[in-house]
Amino acid sequence: MGRSAVGTAPAADHDGAMRRTHCPAWRGAAGGALLLVGLLAAESLVAGCGGSPAPASTPPPVASTDAAELRVFFVPGGADPCGTVSPVIRRVAGPVTAELVLRELLAGPTADEAAAGFASIFGPATADGLLDVAVADGIASVSFRDLRRVIPNASSSCGSAALLGALDATLAQLPGIRGARYSFGGDEAAFYEWLQMSPPD
Repeated sequence: MGRSAVGTAPAADHDGAMRRTHCPAWRGAAGGALLLVGLLAAESLVAGCGGSPAPASTPPPVASTDAAELRVFFVPGGADPCGTVSPVIRRVAGPVTAELVLRELLAGPTADEAAAGFASIFGPATADGLLDVAVADGIASVSFRDLRRVIPNASSSCGSAALLGALDATLAQLPGIRGARYSFGGDEAAFYEWLQMSPPD
């Protein structure tokens, strides 16, 4: 092996002046035993000269730039408002979940979507209406705040069709969801009575 030189380290003499002390160099030799001894000696010399391994660097945090597409379903301009819905594509950050698509739906159409003719039974008054959503065995169990005061016309046959059509279509885009049940704070009977319907079996 060639010569591996260990660097110099400053040391202070008795009067405080800085002088340079040379750590001895290790000259390798052929043979497994000599190599092992030489390596151990080199480590000892580096430690004695104040050397230490460089700390592992941690990369700075990077803001997530991941984006995804989801669809929310509103009544398109000129369409039958009683249950006819069409998708609007939105770009969002992060994974698309049942909670996310419902919150996007409950906020209603944006200004641009409304200008394009889309309408909905949902809007600013319902934007904070979602309490919880859980999915088990392909069924989404969705709990809302009491929406009866902010959507008074949902009890009509047309209103209930528009409401359920938008909810069901928006949830159906998610893999693994094949149906949904809705409630007011866990009370399914109250929700479906509001729509003048029976709860699903």
